[in-house]
Amino acid sequence: MDSVLVGLLLFACITFAHPQQQQHSVPSIFIYDDFERCEATASVYCYARTILRVDQFPAGFVVPQTESTDRIVYKHRAQYLELGICLRDCEQEVKRLSAATRKTLFQPQIPVNFTFLIPNELFPTMPADKRRYETLVNVCVNQRLRTRYNITGYTALEYCRPKPKQTARPYDALEVIFLAVSGTLVSTLIFTTLLDVCRVNQENAIVSAFSVRRNWMRLRADADSPLHCDLLYIDGLRVLVNHLVIVLHSFLIASVAPAQNYSELEDLANNVPMRIYLSSNAYLVQIFFTIGGYLLSVNFLRDADRGPIDARYAGNKILNRLVRLVPVYAFFLLFSVSLNVRFDVNVNGFRLFTAENAICRQNWWTNVLFVNNFLWPKELCLMHTWYLAADLQLFLMAMGVLVLVHRRPKSVGVVFLVGVVVSFAVPGYITHQHKLHPVLPGKLSEAKFLTMYEPWIRRIYLPSYANTGCYLYGVIAGYLYHRTKNYKMQLERFWLYRLINAYVTPVLVAVTVSSFLWYVIDVPKPNLWVSLYSALYRNIIGIFVAVCFLRSIDKPPGTLRSILSSKLLTTLGKLTYSAYVLHDVVMRFLLLRENFNSVINVQKFIAWVYIVTGVAFAGGLVVFLAIEQPMIQLIKPYISRMCPVGVKAKQK
Repeated sequence: MDSVLVGLLLFACITFAHPQQQQHSVPSIFIYDDFERCEATASVYCYARTILRVDQFPAGFVVPQTESTDRIVYKHRAQYLELGICLRDCEQEVKRLSAATRKTLFQPQIPVNFTFLIPNELFPTMPADKRRYETLVNVCVNQRLRTRYNITGYTALEYCRPKPKQTARPYDALEVIFLAVSGTLVSTLIFTTLLDVCRVNQENAIVSAFSVRRNWMRLRADADSPLHCDLLYIDGLRVLVNHLVIVLHSFLIASVAPAQNYSELEDLANNVPMRIYLSSNAYLVQIFFTIGGYLLSVNFLRDADRGPIDARYAGNKILNRLVRLVPVYAFFLLFSVSLNVRFDVNVNGFRLFTAENAICRQNWWTNVLFVNNFLWPKELCLMHTWYLAADLQLFLMAMGVLVLVHRRPKSVGVVFLVGVVVSFAVPGYITHQHKLHPVLPGKLSEAKFLTMYEPWIRRIYLPSYANTGCYLYGVIAGYLYHRTKNYKMQLERFWLYRLINAYVTPVLVAVTVSSFLWYVIDVPKPNLWVSLYSALYRNIIGIFVAVCFLRSIDKPPGTLRSILSSKLLTTLGKLTYSAYVLHDVVMRFLLLRENFNSVINVQKFIAWVYIVTGVAFAGGLVVFLAIEQPMIQLIKPYISRMCPVGVKAKQK
């Protein structure tokens, strides 16, 4: 699958080698003053956003209607500029203007129906900076735009960097805590590993938990149960899907970067294969959800045969899940509210680290409570971790469904049927109610904020209640796996399974291939057929993956399953969680090294993808050995004592 996507990308990217000439003289959407020169003069450097007056665009220039609900418009917003302004230059330019000219150049706010800058309230210094600098910058930018392009607009300040200081800023409490935690982890790892290697106090719980040698052995350990051996290929599938997620996020980052040839991304998106690829990326996280539901179901039903399912069992499962998620997550969340801002060392640093730090300092609580996948707050801290919140919520919902099915086995058909109906109805209703596009819209206009404000992302893609279907289909597949393995159920005897098995693949192909149509045809919304298409689009991949799991029962592994079950991929599969959390930080540091006005091309993009993947998994290994596995080994015994799981007595 990966090679196919890369092939499509290479085919579609041929246009990168042949830049097209602009037909009209319009401003670049990225305009940055020289940051190093500005800093050398000890000047304030401000980041701003400009909304241009569309009535002043050159005759014949068509401004893309990116906010259209009738059709997906993939282009950048030509009337929306991202700026970096050296205030000393602006002061000198404006000083030469007469008072009347300054008054003429000042442009009041232009109303728009999209979010165009990060709220100033996130930055404590901005109220004063806006009063001091915004009028100056507004006039200065309009003077430049009118001189070069005969156009003006409204400019709003987003953030102003203070003048460079000779002395370093002192560390605050959160930074000290992060450094103390990191230092404690490193020293504990070194000390316990030395004790373990020297065979001193090896039975101590802390030594056993933190020893790098022990955790390396745990990483390399083979599957220890028949069920794990049977489903070993799922670890390899996780690695593959995780890599494809990194490919997607790398494309998103490439869309954000202030590159010279940003217009060539529009050329890239202006072809059918790329549009299909972009819209099909919504499937990736749904595959993860289906895997989660499947594994939860097969393990729950196996445990139900072994012991009682009660509150202690539920508490044990939930706490063990949290102990795997929280330590790694908390470490990187702490980094994002503390030390990351110190890596704001060049013109890219504000958008990569300072803005993230400000958002996380305000909205960290949504991450801690695992609710950062809902409509509020508007600004998301560590945006890619929305998946962790949605997955935990779906896990809890699925646990409730499985307990109900276990307690009332005769209701299983009704429970699953109601779940399927709701899973189709919810995305269809949301699409209809909010006039959304039926597929993931690949819109370059939303890339500047990593799609954080895109309505489709916030209303359908992120919330758990709009993703119940894929998790549920995994649960159903796990239930059927258990019945087939333990009660000799013959799936082929059921007409419904035969029908779904026969048609799920062609339907998936049809839905995927047809997704490009929403970029080329205008369909006024709300529309019943659009809502029905949306419901199918949001469910079909989960059904397909669930059916693939069922097809593999009692069948010898083919080439694909053998590869996915290989020692390399199953070992990497244990690192996917740490690599997923870490890859966003890796991409930020790599992008920090990029020069303003650099050029994006196919070779650079592919190299970027595999560098990010390699560094993310290498870093994931360190995180696994230093945080994830030690915390699991240290805390899990306490959970077992708090919530012991009983075992049924064997019948004579």
